[in-house]
Amino acid sequence: MLDVSDIKLLQKVTELGSINKAADELYMSQPTLSKRISRLEQTLNVKLFFRHSSGMQPTDVTNYLIKNGQLVQAKLDSMCRHVERLASLEGGKLNIGVGPIIEQLYFPKVLLDFVEQTSQVKTLLKTANASELLTMTMDGHLDVAVGPFNIDDLPNELISAPVQGAPIVFVARPEHPLFSDKKLNWDKLKQYPVIAPDAGNTLKSYHSSQFNSDFVQITCDNYTTSKSLVKTSDFLTAGPRLLFSREIQEQQLAEIPLESNIYWQSSWIARREAVYTPTVNKFIKILESNALAGG
Repeated sequence: MLDVSDIKLLQKVTELGSINKAADELYMSQPTLSKRISRLEQTLNVKLFFRHSSGMQPTDVTNYLIKNGQLVQAKLDSMCRHVERLASLEGGKLNIGVGPIIEQLYFPKVLLDFVEQTSQVKTLLKTANASELLTMTMDGHLDVAVGPFNIDDLPNELISAPVQGAPIVFVARPEHPLFSDKKLNWDKLKQYPVIAPDAGNTLKSYHSSQFNSDFVQITCDNYTTSKSLVKTSDFLTAGPRLLFSREIQEQQLAEIPLESNIYWQSSWIARREAVYTPTVNKFIKILESNALAGG
């Protein structure tokens, strides 16, 4: 029957369009690879490739097998990492995902504490928006993720808990035309372009009636880039006040005086089977202890 190694053969032939080239990269002879594919066609009773002078063209069946085979491989990779995590805190890997705000607010301290307490665990860090982090956690590519997730909408396969939250403020350069207006409101704010990370479902849950996803003209997860642009243009950006405290103190940026009920909330998420393994459990404890200490 079909196994993961068969999927890899189909994927390589499809990628290169040639039995000879695929055989070279797979370190097998061309006759051996041809026999493997022919035997697979006989077993499944379908045609897997169209043979043309221009090369091997995959059929719809082959494309289906490759697409779903990648999901199987991702599940196997997730299982292997889970077994590694079950062993101990003395080795293995931990794949962590974070949102752009949490990454810069207090996550460096969390990461440093984790590395100091689990020196043998190899850690991979991925920054992405909430939707991408959720997908990667569900697919098993991430062991734990921290971002602006809407806990009420999470799948049952995941466990989650709030970590940190803060009111959102808008900032601009001190010379921005907005500050010459004594009656600031949302309509006047909307006259200027905004650069900020993807708001995510959590922000939208708490948003002002004036706030919507079209408000941001440039979606940017890097606050260093966002602040640089805001300092030299009429762009605005938004985030927890702590992100801008140094620039505000040095008068490079200024907070826009608005009454806003936009609130940012971050939570951690992980698959249920991952939460009780030593590495993930240790990371979550460090994460929550830093949050309780105020980051």
